[in-house]
Amino acid sequence: MIPERRGPATGAVAVSGAAFGAAAVFLGAGVAAGEWPTGWAAAVCALVATAVGVTVRTAAGRKAAAPSPAPSPASDSAAGPDKTTRTASGTAARGRASLVAAASVWTLAVLAGGIWSVTSEDDADGPGGSGTAKGGPTASSARPAPSASLPLDGRPAVAWTVPAVGRKYDRGVGSWALGSTVAQGRIDGLFAYDGADGSVRWSVPAPTREALCAITPDTEEGIGLVAHGRHEKPCATLLAVRTSDGKVMWQRKLGGKGLVKDALAVGGTTAVTAGDGAVRARSTESGEQRWQRPAPKGCEPLALDADATRTLLVEQCGKGARLLALDTRTGARRWTRDLPVESAATASVVSVSPAVVAVDEADARGTHAFLGFDDKGAPTASVPLSGPEGVLSAPGAVGDGRIARPLVRDGLLITFAEQSSMVPNRVVAYSLKDGRKAWAHDSEGQTTALAAEPDGRVAFLGSDASVTLLDPATGKPATVLKPDTAEPPAISIEPELLPVTGGHVVLNRISMGSEPAAFALR
Repeated sequence: MIPERRGPATGAVAVSGAAFGAAAVFLGAGVAAGEWPTGWAAAVCALVATAVGVTVRTAAGRKAAAPSPAPSPASDSAAGPDKTTRTASGTAARGRASLVAAASVWTLAVLAGGIWSVTSEDDADGPGGSGTAKGGPTASSARPAPSASLPLDGRPAVAWTVPAVGRKYDRGVGSWALGSTVAQGRIDGLFAYDGADGSVRWSVPAPTREALCAITPDTEEGIGLVAHGRHEKPCATLLAVRTSDGKVMWQRKLGGKGLVKDALAVGGTTAVTAGDGAVRARSTESGEQRWQRPAPKGCEPLALDADATRTLLVEQCGKGARLLALDTRTGARRWTRDLPVESAATASVVSVSPAVVAVDEADARGTHAFLGFDDKGAPTASVPLSGPEGVLSAPGAVGDGRIARPLVRDGLLITFAEQSSMVPNRVVAYSLKDGRKAWAHDSEGQTTALAAEPDGRVAFLGSDASVTLLDPATGKPATVLKPDTAEPPAISIEPELLPVTGGHVVLNRISMGSEPAAFALR
């Protein structure tokens, strides 16, 4: 008797079993996670399973073709020599064919695995791998795995984008930074994006044929104000929105000419607005009116802002103007200061405490400056909108520079300056004690938006989507964060930069083309 040769067949089955087990584990893990393998991953699983089947079939065939014990004479005569020879030859031929087939399928499986490995690495390193959220009341997005904090190497990923919405040149009205969420005031309503993945947490759509036309600079006690109006009609519908879930707490219709442009604010639990010939204060929770101050004869409000204790109001009275400090809870006047104005002016409240306003007169030789005041209304600083550092950026319609929201931190006014480059390329800080320059930082490219970081630093957005963090005391750069993609998302004019938990969100207020409505750097 000739012993059977089991070694090769047994080894092939063992190797195939191991490969099959690995493929099964991979497949099972994918199913458990709720995702079937796709693309090259699915191809590798299929080829491994096929190769295992062919290998097992080959091993079985080779075992059948192995030499058998010498037949007895009776069996010899029954089968015949020709039949025995043909059977052995056919079995051997089938065994060789199965071996070639098994080798071919295993080769394909190995090649597919190599291609899968290379392409998966490319996907991980490339600009993909980020979720996209579509704007709209029912929008949702893919959820990329968010990083817990900004990367240490200064190369944040573009974690998500919200595609452009609306028509070219549509203009948003502002935004709120809400910790792990940002709220964007778009022409079609107020939308809150999750800072981790860009999904829409909640929204307050504007009614049909109405557009969002105003938003408070910030929120207080979890509530902010927005307003909307019809085409070529007053901005006259006021809403209080709870920022945790987007619930509209109350709604009021305003008479007359509606809201004075951007003259709405929240301070503590009080909502303050200017319009219809008066300044009014309401409860942010119920909308119940607390007090009102009718505009004196010949006067009209230009701008206002508020905190929990003080409301600053700029009024134009004839050719003059004045700044009033009112008690936010009661409306009582604390002090009044005449401004150095002798012609029609535009104004904006930059900071409530300390008191800082920006004023721009129609008279070319009049006042065009940031003005600072102490707690009793005495002037402390005057910073010209145009001077040795260049043309300074101011909020709203004030000044000739690019619109931006200046910062007031630690006794400093911080804003952008436009020099010979025709675009802002410098961050400059002035003392609010005497108006002197404290420091300046020159940027290699255009500066587009300022933000106050939670840790006290000052951040500015570059035109290349980089975020530079400055020491507020010296202006020296502490960190420069540049996106890890070769082509960062496009930035429109007048963008906004908002810090969120673990990163930053950029909002494009004006749609100039294909720029995303928003994107995140994490």
